[in-house]
Amino acid sequence: MRIGIIGRTGILLKSAEALREAGHELAFIATCKAELFYDKNDVDFQNYASRLNIPFFNTLDLESQIDSISALKADICISINWLKIIDKSFLSIFPLGILNAHAGDLPRYKGNAAANWAILNFEQEVVLTIHKMVEELDSGPYLLKEYFKIDDKTYIGDIYAWLESSVPNIFINAMDLVGFKEFIEQDKTIKTLRTYPRNPDDSRINWSWDNKSILAMIRASSHPFNGAFCFLNGTDTKINIFKASEFNADFDFCAVPGQVCFKVGELPVIASRNGFIIIEECLISDFSVSESMKYIAKSLRNRLT
Repeated sequence: MRIGIIGRTGILLKSAEALREAGHELAFIATCKAELFYDKNDVDFQNYASRLNIPFFNTLDLESQIDSISALKADICISINWLKIIDKSFLSIFPLGILNAHAGDLPRYKGNAAANWAILNFEQEVVLTIHKMVEELDSGPYLLKEYFKIDDKTYIGDIYAWLESSVPNIFINAMDLVGFKEFIEQDKTIKTLRTYPRNPDDSRINWSWDNKSILAMIRASSHPFNGAFCFLNGTDTKINIFKASEFNADFDFCAVPGQVCFKVGELPVIASRNGFIIIEECLISDFSVSESMKYIAKSLRNRLT
């Protein structure tokens, strides 16, 4: 099958290569500006296209390239993380449409950062959905779904690792099924949960939250993102926290939420609204992880705010 590649992220490049190795022909690659936390950017996409000697487009306005891309005669396209709704005029130039990989259970989770929101919403699974793109956001019929169980120990990096291994394979499976298996229309009786983009500033910890909410914020904001964060003693000393867990004490206590109460080895233990959080990985600018831990825990008068 002759396939066009539209979108961003290293997972898309990996999917393109997997499809090529499976015997499919790549017709073109189209990308646009990458997010800062992405492992691949537009230069990586351009270099890959150059290596394969196929047309490359670096534009958010795909409709402006409709004649050039239509002339390449792709049967179908795959897409991940495109930044805008694609116009019907562009969708219609591919006989089998454009298949999008969406890390959310459609029709419930529509929009951005669905996997991060799933952690914050204490969901029990993340669903990878392969659906046909239409002019309305994440609303086209779906072809395949895969499921990943999550719990209170799952970090966003675990979900990304699953997606990295699963997405290329599910696209290969989709190519074997498209044209033979019927697409399934989304259930309109299910109320949509529209998830909106998250910025780094959205990951600030409020130590007056309960332990469950604090740990969810840390797990949803960890690698490959910048981490959940707070500040030391109300200053501009920023602490990015990537890993933590609940510490179960065998005593009652009185402490201010955010107070450094003691340490276990080098690991600082912080008071929350309803217990203790032990920080297992954090970083202060210009410090190593070990130095950051020691700096936080050097005084019981320290407060994380």
